Amino acid sequence: MMCAKLLKKSGPKRILLVSMTNIGDVLLTCPVIDILRNDFPQAKMDVVVGPKAATLFGDNPNFNIKVFNKQSSIKEKWAWFLDLYLAHYDCVVDLRHTMLPIFLMPKYATPVLFRKPFTGHKKDIHLNRLRELYDFDSISHKQVAVLTTREDEEFFEKTVVSDLQAKKFVVIAPGAADGTKRWHPKGFAALADYLSSSVKVVFVGDLKDAEIVGHIQGLMKMPSVSLAGKINLRQLAFILKKCSGAVVHDSGVMHLASYFNVPLIVLWGPTSLERYAPWGKQSVIVRRNKECHRCREPKSDVTHTCMSFIEVNDVINAIKQGDFFK
Repeated sequence: MMCAKLLKKSGPKRILLVSMTNIGDVLLTCPVIDILRNDFPQAKMDVVVGPKAATLFGDNPNFNIKVFNKQSSIKEKWAWFLDLYLAHYDCVVDLRHTMLPIFLMPKYATPVLFRKPFTGHKKDIHLNRLRELYDFDSISHKQVAVLTTREDEEFFEKTVVSDLQAKKFVVIAPGAADGTKRWHPKGFAALADYLSSSVKVVFVGDLKDAEIVGHIQGLMKMPSVSLAGKINLRQLAFILKKCSGAVVHDSGVMHLASYFNVPLIVLWGPTSLERYAPWGKQSVIVRRNKECHRCREPKSDVTHTCMSFIEVNDVINAIKQGDFFK
């Protein structure tokens, strides 16, 4: 029967989890993946994500990836749906609120028509969505959604450790998809120089961030390592697990670090803290609440937290107070 309550003894044979598109949004669904994979280890599991996030999971043996590309043609989208239909899922957990649970007709599915309106942090909203279908015991499950491999470790040894000449290092991720979330390069340069007196600094980011990192390094007095544009998401995950801590924006790197409970200093801009704050246990938010007309939303009286108001000493004090990166 559609929307029957899923129990541990139900033993679904095939599970479909419909996740998100962007990397940061997908990472916020990883605790749901962990719960389903740990509680139903015998079931075959597929996860729907966007093209960018697919590389995060690689060849994860715990589930298969079903990439949905919004830019695909109608014919390609129909072939994608038909592939799902022929899989005969008996459990569909839909975190995107699509009509797939109705069209795929599983025995167990998250509600489509009468779902509850949840508020709060996005990670918790996803967990509450799962709880509508399945009363899981807790969220302290083994992390299986994002796995690193021996190849990732070898990459780390060859490209990071050889340059570091020290075991302790701090990651700095100066990139963010939205420009209003980014701190200025001069601030990062001064902060990186300060950190370099006690630990090695490793910059990370994608190809778009490589130019920003190059600018920051050009302003620095101390040497640093840049991996911007040189690593994939799984290699980034391994590096984050090995670092002493990270300085980040509200970004996919922040959520990946939160998943692994990496100590974080987060430079926060206009995004809602209630919905998207770092969710690890070792995080400090640095922000300045002042009116900024440049980054105010059009036709809105909402005052944003402008990144330009954050000072280097604000970040250094947060590091000292939290005893970070020691």
